[in-house]
Amino acid sequence: MRHPLVRAGLLVQLILALSATWSAGAAAQPGAGPRETVDQPFTTAIPNSPTGLGYTGVYHAAGNPRGNPPYMRRMVFFPPRGMRYDTSVPDRCSAPDAELEVMGPAACPPGSRLGGGTLEGLIFEPVAHAFVLDHFKHPLEILNGANQQIILIKSEVYAVVRGRIRPDGSLDFDLPACFPEPPTGQCLVRDYILQLRSSTFLPAYKKTVGGRVRSYATTPKSCPRTGYWRTTVRFWWAGGAVDSVASREPCRRPRSRRNHSRSHPK
Repeated sequence: MRHPLVRAGLLVQLILALSATWSAGAAAQPGAGPRETVDQPFTTAIPNSPTGLGYTGVYHAAGNPRGNPPYMRRMVFFPPRGMRYDTSVPDRCSAPDAELEVMGPAACPPGSRLGGGTLEGLIFEPVAHAFVLDHFKHPLEILNGANQQIILIKSEVYAVVRGRIRPDGSLDFDLPACFPEPPTGQCLVRDYILQLRSSTFLPAYKKTVGGRVRSYATTPKSCPRTGYWRTTVRFWWAGGAVDSVASREPCRRPRSRRNHSRSHPK
C-alpha cells in the first residue's frame, strides 16, 4: 500500500477549480479550447445579486477528445468585469496545511465551507510513467480563507491546494508539482498525475449584517447588451501551451421604456 502522504501528494497538482460546477438556475453556454471544455454557470441572472458558482472542466489531448491531456501546471479564473468576491462574509479558515492534511474540513470553522465537488484523473508510475497506478475519482471540499479559496481533496489524507484571489478579482491556482513541496520548490519527481475532469458547486453564500445583505459572490451591477456575462479560464500546460477558454452566463437586462409602454397601453 502506498504511504498516505505520497497518495495525497499525487493529488495536490489536481484542481478543481476554482471555483467551480454550478447547478445553476440559469443555463450557461460552455466554452471549448484545444484541450478543454468548460462550463461555468451562475445561479442567478439578476445583476448586483448574490450568486452561487459552478464549474465543470473536461480535459483531453489537443484536438483529440479521446486522448489524455498534458499535465496541468496552472489555472487562472477571470470572472466578468464588475463581479465581486468578499472573503470577509463567510468565516475564514486559518489552519496550516499540515493540520488540514490530517483533519480536513474539521480543522476549519463550519461557516467557512463554500461548497464541494469531485476530481477525476490518472496517477501514473512516477519514474517512467510506464503504466497507470490508479484511475481515481475523489470528493473535494472548498473552504474560505483570507483572499483565497482552499481546496481539500479527500484520499487517505487530504491534499491541500490554495487559490489566491488577486486584486483584479481573478482566482489563481498555481499547482504544486509534488508533495510535500521542498522549500526550494524544485521537485525530484513530477508529472505523473493527469487531471481528466473536475466539477465543483458553490451555493450562494449570504448573510445579513446590520440589516444589510452581504454575499460571498455578487454578480456585476449591470448586464451587457449582449445579454450575457463572460468568464474566462486560462490553462498552462506542460510543454508550454497556454489556452484561454470563455463561457457565457446569461443575465437579465431591464426592459426598455418603449417595450414597457407597449405592454401596458393607456
